[in-house]
Amino acid sequence: GLFALGTAGAQGPRSSGRTAFTVGIGAMYGNLMGGDFSGSKAGAGIDANAGIVLHRWQLGIGYDRTNHRHDGTDGDYVVSNAYLEPRLSFPGDRRWTPYAAARFGRSMASYQGVEGLTDKGKGYMAGLGAGLLWSLAAHIQADAAAHYARLSHDYDTAGFSAAEKGNQAAFR
Repeated sequence: GLFALGTAGAQGPRSSGRTAFTVGIGAMYGNLMGGDFSGSKAGAGIDANAGIVLHRWQLGIGYDRTNHRHDGTDGDYVVSNAYLEPRLSFPGDRRWTPYAAARFGRSMASYQGVEGLTDKGKGYMAGLGAGLLWSLAAHIQADAAAHYARLSHDYDTAGFSAAEKGNQAAFR
């Protein structure tokens, strides 16, 4: 899973009502499955985000990227997502704060085809997740989460539809 460290002093229901800002970066591990993603192998990547917190709500933007082995490609199959993520924190104890999140955004994919050409596609991603924040120091928190999203990529291939659809499950 991902343990993202950032300045998140007010990220949780204990906040005093002041607006706070968060930033984080960490590792993620996930897999593509279902639909047109059969033949994909699980892969590691990164997840980076920034947000604004007010009371129990956080509105963030982020970017994640994973590299996968995929049958029928030479090299890695790279999936990246730029997303908007609203979060709702739930009451926890002094050190632990659970939250629910939704992600909506742009999904991109690229891979080197068997003929040596790089194919690139773009589309959408939409998903849900749950996480847990825990305080490490005054303004430092760790963040662990699981996300499940629906992805679609269109490769703009003339003459036939090359859109692929499937799911992504990830731990960060």
